[in-house]
Amino acid sequence: MHGSDSLPWPRSVKWLHIFLALFITFQLMSELDMKAIWKHIGISAFRHFLFVSHMWVGIASTIVIILFWLVVAMNAQLRTHLFPYHGVYLQRIGKDIQGATRGIFPPAGMRGGLPGLVHGLGLLAISAMGASGVVMFVMIYAAGGVKPGDAYAIPHAIHSLIANLVWAYWWGHIAMALLHALRTPRILRIFIP
Repeated sequence: MHGSDSLPWPRSVKWLHIFLALFITFQLMSELDMKAIWKHIGISAFRHFLFVSHMWVGIASTIVIILFWLVVAMNAQLRTHLFPYHGVYLQRIGKDIQGATRGIFPPAGMRGGLPGLVHGLGLLAISAMGASGVVMFVMIYAAGGVKPGDAYAIPHAIHSLIANLVWAYWWGHIAMALLHALRTPRILRIFIP
């Protein structure tokens, strides 16, 4: 049961969510210990492997993000959930915040409101991180695997800044999902395609 104002997640969204959860988690964890392939002195081969893996899983993540955007483009309810900026969906944000202060969580599924707003912001953040990562990937391979020119600093700075936002989102998303799951275990159905 999803509540009278909530729709179940489409199967395609469940699969894409699973892939994003795995890929983005790998990306965040791998960046903790990787070193660029052009840094050689005193760097273990494993740290270089993490860097190369991070680049290729980043490309896979970007493909999944693009597929997610295609699903969003074709599904009006999903668009309304992720970007609840009008009407009753916008009003739900205030109601959801009031409910959260009293320990009441919104129902699972697509309904807009605060969860939708947060999901939409997360999708925008990982999209920006993916786009900047693809630019870095292209620059690295265009340079033949050595350190790219000075222009590389721009997408790298953007990527690093957004990565901090994605870290905060990742921790917050997991914490809220676990709190919600303690009260309503059916919220974890997003992982059951």
